[in-house]
This record gives sequence, C-alpha cells and structure tokens, in this order.
Amino acid sequence: MKRARPTISDVAREAGVSVGTVSNYLNGTANVRPATKLRIDGAIRRLAYRPSTFARALSTGFSGGRAGDRSAMPRLIVVGYTSVDYMCRVDVLPHRDDRVTAHHIEKGLGGPAANLAVAAAGIGANGTFGLDVELATALGDDPDSEWAIVELAAKGVHAVAIRRPANNRLSRCIVFIEPNGSRTIVNEPFELSEMDLTDHFELDREDRTSCLHIEGYHLDRMRGSIGRFHEAGWLVTLHSAGLPSAARTQAGFQDLIGELDIVFIGDAMLREIFDIRVSGQDLIDAIDVRLARLAKRGTLVLTLGPMGAIVFPASGEPPFAVAALPVRPVDATGAGDSFAGSFLAYHLNGASLREAAQYAAASASLTVTTEGAQGRTATHEDLVEALNEHQLQQAS
Repeated sequence: MKRARPTISDVAREAGVSVGTVSNYLNGTANVRPATKLRIDGAIRRLAYRPSTFARALSTGFSGGRAGDRSAMPRLIVVGYTSVDYMCRVDVLPHRDDRVTAHHIEKGLGGPAANLAVAAAGIGANGTFGLDVELATALGDDPDSEWAIVELAAKGVHAVAIRRPANNRLSRCIVFIEPNGSRTIVNEPFELSEMDLTDHFELDREDRTSCLHIEGYHLDRMRGSIGRFHEAGWLVTLHSAGLPSAARTQAGFQDLIGELDIVFIGDAMLREIFDIRVSGQDLIDAIDVRLARLAKRGTLVLTLGPMGAIVFPASGEPPFAVAALPVRPVDATGAGDSFAGSFLAYHLNGASLREAAQYAAASASLTVTTEGAQGRTATHEDLVEALNEHQLQQAS
C-alpha cells in the first residue's frame, strides 16, 4: 500500500505544535522561537515532509509582497471564528420540505474574525496603512484547515491555532444568498475555551501601536486576557457578533463600553439593548444621552448597513455620521466585519476617527458588491478611487 504523503498537520503533530506555527515557520510570516524551530526541523526530517506547491509559492512571494518585515507596523491580533463557507445563490430562501436548485454553490473562506482580519490586512497591501495582522482561531488537522492557513497567508494574515475544534476540522458554514443581497447563514457551533492569550502571544513593548480585537462570541472567555493586554498598554476592541446575553442588557452593555476602547455594534442590536424606537437625529440624541451618563467609556461605532455609520467618540465630542457609498448589493455577508477591520487599519495607523470611519464605510460598501464575505478586499488605493469617483458623481 502506497504511503500517504505527509501533510503540514502531520509535521505539527510530530513537533507538538500547532498547524499555524508550522505554517508561520515555513513561510516566514511570524516569529518562531529557536527551540520551536528545532522541533519543527526535526519533524520535517523524520517525516520527509515536502511543502505543497501552494506553501512553496507563499514562501517565494505568492503573498503579493505582504509578508515582509512587519515589526515596525501597528500590530493587530484578532480572536475568533474562521470557517469554510459554502455560498448558495437561490431565487428565494427555501421553506420547510422545499427542494430548490441553486444557481451555483461556491466555496470560500469566512467567519467574522477571519473576514475582519483579511479586511484589515488588505487596506495596507500596497504599503500604505499596513498592519501586522495575526488571527487567533481554532484549526483542525483536515485539508480545509490547511487550505485556510494558505488562503489567509496569501491575504496577509498570520493564522495562529490556539485550539483544535472538537471534531478536529475547520468549522463549516452555509450561506443562502437571495437576489437582493439578503443572506441567511447556518453555521456550526464555534467556541474558544477560556484561556490566557499571553500563553500564545508575546505582549512586546516595542514602539508601535498594538490592538487586541475579539468577537462578542468570546467576550466572557477573554475577560482575563483583556485585563492583561490593557496592562501591557494595548488597545482592546470588540465587534458585537455573538455578544452574550448578559452584555445585551443596558447595564451590561454600559459596563462593556467602559471596559473596552472601541465597540462596533449594529443598529438592530443597539436598539434592542436600549429599547430605542426613533431614528435619524433622534436616534443619535437618545444614544448620546445614555453615553453621557457614564463616568468612563470607550468609542462606540454604530453601523447602519447601507446608511453608513455613526461614531460616538470616547472624548465626549459630538457624535458624527458617515455615509456609505451607493452600490448595488450582491451579498451583504461580512459587510460589518469589513467595516470594523478597515476602521482599525486606519485608526491604528494614526488616522482620525472621522477619516477611519469614512474609509471603513466605503470598504463595507464595496464588500457587498461581490459574492462572499471576502470576495472583494479593498486596498487603501481602491477606497481613495471609489470615494473620489463618488464625489465626482455628486458634483456632476
């Protein structure tokens, strides 16, 4: 019987490290401790492992020039969900007992944290507003996990496996997309167990801005890490996907705003939390009144989908709105993730809140013009062009 060719997962198991660590070492996309390098080298020799064509391509420049020296760039660690998405375009969402034929079913990389990390890294792909982006997630030993690592590296994101899923494979997600861009998502459970992230990352004190960003899904399990990262001088931010029920009360959410530096939240969830029924300027005033009562607070970013976003600065300065670009929606999946990732790319590079929000709204707008959460990843140059074109159209 012919022996199966060893995989990167076999090397990781033999060396006693994560798949992401082996990938980072082979591709030079993150620092690996000398002792860990020796263990990986030993495993490679014992298994006679040869990197795949895709992995070799990454190490020789397949990543589009994004994998150079990142030590001087602002650092962003994103914690959360990565999945393989199966996107099904249908005329109408099926009902119980229906059988429908999709126009097509496509495979793509997804998950809120992965989408956000890719959007953040994409902004600086050509060198302007660059970030050193790491994704702390759950990866298995299956081909989809190995594929995801390669895909992420090609998009400028270093994947770090901080746990294995219970079924030891990459999480899967099915996305039904309707003609108007609306989507229905069915995903597998995904949780990161309570852990100290400092076991996986060095909180360097180099002269660069550093940020830890987490999904709402994992807020309760990351409470200890939030404090440790804050003590090390890091910013800590959150987007509200999967926010636990305790944080979706008025008291719980107000505590959250006081604990974190930036919170991104969608319109529907915030209205539910604060029981707000008004819109427009009345909505802004109602939220501003509630925030003004807090002794301490971070910046709150309220996303409004095709209407743009409203930013409530931590400084107490007046809130301001930014508009989205007028586009024809194809698939709204990942728009909020794109907004938050793009916002952080600009903000961590020193842009003002207003500038970061304007570019982020444009990035989210472009995201919905193609299928898949990562179907269109915008660079800074793409956003400048899109905003200039929009201004010309308004002036004509």
